[in-house]
Amino acid sequence: MDEANNQLGLDFESNDANEEKNLQIKKERQELLSNVISGNLTTTREKVAYILNSFTSSRNSDIELAWNFWTAFESDKFDTHSITKKQMKLLSRMNSLIRARAKIQNEYRLFQADDTVKKYRGVLEEQKKHEAIEDKPKNLPVYSVFIDETGKTQKFLSIGSLWVIDGGISSYKTSQEITKWKKENSINYEFHFSQVKKSKVQEYKDFFLKFLSLNPTVGFKVIVVQNIGFRDISKPITDLTFHLINKGIDHENSTGRAPLPRILQVWLDQEEKGSDNLKIENVKERIISQKIEDLYLGNFEAVNSEDNHYIQATDLFIASVNRKLHVENNSHFKDDLAEYILDMVKFDINLFNKENSNIDSATVFNLSDFQID
Repeated sequence: MDEANNQLGLDFESNDANEEKNLQIKKERQELLSNVISGNLTTTREKVAYILNSFTSSRNSDIELAWNFWTAFESDKFDTHSITKKQMKLLSRMNSLIRARAKIQNEYRLFQADDTVKKYRGVLEEQKKHEAIEDKPKNLPVYSVFIDETGKTQKFLSIGSLWVIDGGISSYKTSQEITKWKKENSINYEFHFSQVKKSKVQEYKDFFLKFLSLNPTVGFKVIVVQNIGFRDISKPITDLTFHLINKGIDHENSTGRAPLPRILQVWLDQEEKGSDNLKIENVKERIISQKIEDLYLGNFEAVNSEDNHYIQATDLFIASVNRKLHVENNSHFKDDLAEYILDMVKFDINLFNKENSNIDSATVFNLSDFQID
């Protein structure tokens, strides 16, 4: 009996240990993801994750991973065309990069390799081993979409998005530039429209201008509906998020601004874990059901806005739209900021049809891409 009890105790310890390990992995995963998307990279693992996110060929090939890593972060150690034996000794070891890649893909389940490569590596999930393996094009570019929402308790419900179509290492460098600019100007806060003070308006304007000048090809899109008759506000938010993404893909492809094939990855402003996860799964399911040719789904995640300049820029844009929809008095300093931001992205609030109350026929406004003159 004592032996049975001891064995039972071991089982409980084992389960507790597994649960603790899983919680630790989830925590590490979220921290890694937030740092990668914000461009806050300090460790080798974070830099490897950034390369996996930005250069999709690196997910399938460790040679591509190493080359892109060295070119992006250690270009001062070789000429970026060829490597001598002496230079090789100065660069990060491939074994270290491969270990980091394996942990990111296998434990954190981020920036996954294609199924054919996973099968070769022996890490393909059991239920997929007997399915037909999807053969998609190599080295695909990415739609990286940042999404925020506003107006839950107001007359109009709005979902805003920022579309990055040419990320790569440039997005890391621009994030570093903004971080440097904030430090030089003693700015130690996040940019959120709801938190702006009159004394900070010029800093908000300067940030938005700085962001656009460093990211001249980003596009802003918004979808708005009258907030009437909804019992559960989470459903129209999910519906609008889907429609915004779906219409946005069609716009990017049909205009030739960012044609398919591409990988779609979506980053939501983090709110509550449970509702975030449910919204993500529902949106993914609806995107998959559209069977969009040459579109491949990547990570859909909720991330912290702290140090994430893309989500902060999205917040300023959608909050500016919300301000102009709900406030007719233009004398407040927030109206001045909203007008500045919408002028910068060439958004005409007069194009908005305030009678639109049907989610399924809601319109994506300001689909023209923004370019710095």
